[in-house]
Amino acid sequence: MTNVDIHVKDRVMVIAMNRQERENRITQTMAERMANALHEARDSADIDACIVTGTGAWFSTGGDYQGAKAGGGRAGFAQAFANLHHAMDGLGKPLIAAINGDAHAGGFSLVVACDMAVISEDATLALPEAAHGFFPLLALAAVRNDLPKKLLYDIVYSGRSLSPEEGRANHLVNEIVPAGRVMARALELARMAAGHNPEVTKVGRDLYYAMRGMDPKGAFDASRFALFAAYDAWDKSDRAS
Repeated sequence: MTNVDIHVKDRVMVIAMNRQERENRITQTMAERMANALHEARDSADIDACIVTGTGAWFSTGGDYQGAKAGGGRAGFAQAFANLHHAMDGLGKPLIAAINGDAHAGGFSLVVACDMAVISEDATLALPEAAHGFFPLLALAAVRNDLPKKLLYDIVYSGRSLSPEEGRANHLVNEIVPAGRVMARALELARMAAGHNPEVTKVGRDLYYAMRGMDPKGAFDASRFALFAAYDAWDKSDRAS
C-alpha cells in the first residue's frame, strides 16, 4: 500500500495523498509513487494534465522520513522527495494543486511546485519546522524562488500560517473556493490549461524550469533555441495555417 490514490478523469490524472492517520505526511514510498505517476503522465498521450491533492481534512503537513524504506532512512527519503520535485518540474504538462486542507512544510513545497493552485477557504499554508526545533531545509529548494525573502523568514521564524487570502496576495495560490468546490475548480483549471497545443506547451513549460537560475544571456539563448522547437511543433499541428 503506497497511501497514494491515482485515477484519471476526463484525461486529467488526479494524484491524491491518502495517509489521513498521519495528516497525509509523505513517506519515501509515497514520494516514489507520486514521481512515477508523473513520469507516466508525461509519457502518456491519454493524459493532458495532472492534479495533486490530499484526502480527508489535509492536503499534507509535510514529509515523514521515518516512513522510509528499510535501509533508506533520512537519505532515502530526501532523495525520493527531491526526485518528486524533479518529476513535477519535468512533467511537461499543466500541473494544478487542489489544496483541500492545510499544506504545511513539505506539503507547502508541493503547492509551490505546481503551475497553479486552488485553495479551500479554510486551509492554510505554513513552514512550521523552526517552531519544532528544526528548519524547512528540503522545502527551501522549492519555495526560495517564489517567496520574497522577508516573507519567507517571517513565516519560518514565527511559525505562523498564511491564510488563503495571504496566499493569494503573495501569488502562491490563484483562487480561493469553498471546501466542496476545490476539486471541481481544479479540474476546470486543468482542462483550461490543457486546451492548447500540447507539444508547444511542453516546450514552454520545460523552458521555464530550465531558465530558473540562469543569467539573462543564458535565458535568452535557451529561449531562442526553444523557439525553434516550438515553431516546429506548431508547424506539425493542425493549428498551423
